Amino acid sequence: LIFSGKPGGAPGEGGPEGVRETALRGAERQRQRLEAKRREEFRRDQARDASGKPKHGEEDEEEHVGGNRWAGGSGGADTAGLGGKGGPYRLEKKGQNVHQISDEEKANISEEAKEAARRMGEEARQRRLEEIEMTGGDYDMYTSILHEVQGEIEQLRRVL
Repeated sequence: LIFSGKPGGAPGEGGPEGVRETALRGAERQRQRLEAKRREEFRRDQARDASGKPKHGEEDEEEHVGGNRWAGGSGGADTAGLGGKGGPYRLEKKGQNVHQISDEEKANISEEAKEAARRMGEEARQRRLEEIEMTGGDYDMYTSILHEVQGEIEQLRRVL
């Protein structure tokens, strides 16, 4: 490696001082990215209050984190998704990352909001059972069988 001896020159120039400066700039950029990510997580944590008005949410194919607008997002409030609170039911979109809020934050929800989400989830389950022509008794039998083979299902998912 040949150094030009020009401090502050292009990466790799300026001898050891230039290499050091380049490394320090890279470390500072990384620190700034991490700090921005922490601020974003903090902002999302503060904006995750369940309103008590659960909803399915709007549909699209994008990945959404936080908020309460999109169906299938994660870490938000009020909409169907994963890792958040106050939503009426779990809704996973293939290929998207799950961002969990803390258990403490999940527990920080009013009884009214919990009840509203439970009611909407139950209504959605009933509609789905009607769509697939399954009775409540059929569903109970299905869930008991599913419970018995859940371990094997998880093993297959890991293998596949």
